[in-house]
Amino acid sequence: MKLTAQEVLRQLLYAMLLVGMVAGAWYFVFRPRDLAEVKMRAQIEAKQRQLQKLNRATASIGDLKEEIAELSKAIEFFESKLPTEKEIDKVLEEVWRLAEANNLTTKSICTMAKRSRSVFVQAASPHAEQPIKMQFEGDFQGFYRFLLALENQPRIMRICQLTLGERKGQQGSVTADLEISIFFEAQDAKTCSRKT
Repeated sequence: MKLTAQEVLRQLLYAMLLVGMVAGAWYFVFRPRDLAEVKMRAQIEAKQRQLQKLNRATASIGDLKEEIAELSKAIEFFESKLPTEKEIDKVLEEVWRLAEANNLTTKSICTMAKRSRSVFVQAASPHAEQPIKMQFEGDFQGFYRFLLALENQPRIMRICQLTLGERKGQQGSVTADLEISIFFEAQDAKTCSRKT
């Protein structure tokens, strides 16, 4: 079967039309969709990266909230151990009783000028440090028990200076000069009690 030139031309036109439709579909339909899809994927990836950053930041905020809550509890605990300035005399009385309970003779207990700023207390803090000088005489074992009892007190105290000496003529008996600091919630007084 021989095809005429006209039929060949018609088939060629038909083939070109089919190829043109495929090319047109690709150019006008599929190519824009592919470009839109690539653009949309890039936006999705960017949003996922932002979401991951946000999730990491949110996770660290949760950790910070827990840490702040724990630190707040610790602050409350330590503040509960701080007497107010008005209660310093009660603390002095407790120290006096501890000395007597351990068979120590209290020669003197004096509060010194309070420190509103020290290594442990900063200037803007609502807390202060009250140094107290004490002099005791008595048995060394009693003094040792006194120090242990002082350490177990619910108040926050620290021993700044301690000087021990032997009492003349009495073996095993000591004299002790002691400076302790009591931490408290601030307000200025100097008291001194002497017992002879």
